[in-house]
Amino acid sequence: MKLGRDLYKAMVASNVSEKNATSIMDALEKVMTTVLASKTDLSEACNELKTDITGVRTELKTDISGVRSELANVRSELKADIADVRHDLHSVRDELKLDMTKLEANMTTFRTEIRADMTTFRTEIRADMAEIRNTLEVHGERRNNDLTKLENKLTIRLGVMLATCGGSLFAALKYL
Repeated sequence: MKLGRDLYKAMVASNVSEKNATSIMDALEKVMTTVLASKTDLSEACNELKTDITGVRTELKTDISGVRSELANVRSELKADIADVRHDLHSVRDELKLDMTKLEANMTTFRTEIRADMTTFRTEIRADMAEIRNTLEVHGERRNNDLTKLENKLTIRLGVMLATCGGSLFAALKYL
């Protein structure tokens, strides 16, 4: 170790005793060999680090491959589920179309029945109204005849009463 000799010589030349210079050099050598890393130590550490990195890379690639595989499975399952939902939606849509067609047919039938019922009702109402008119006309003529007869009777009675009252007044005048 050339650096150690040069340093030793420099310390002795600086009036450091040989004993102290030797103990400093021993301490320095001990620190350099135990605490400080040599090129060989660094090379070994670098090689170990490269090995570790390679192992981590391999594990990471394996894990990534597994995740990709799982994603592919999930994607396949999702596509299958989406296809099932589409199929179900198409089925529901077809059922709704069928139901709508049935409903439209029922509505048409109902409309036709209502129109027929309304026509029948109108005919019945017209017949009833005609019957009521005829009844009123017949009863009206009877009532008119009855009123005419009653009017004649009342006129006769009024005339009789007036004649009776007039006769009674003339008779009363005779006595007065």
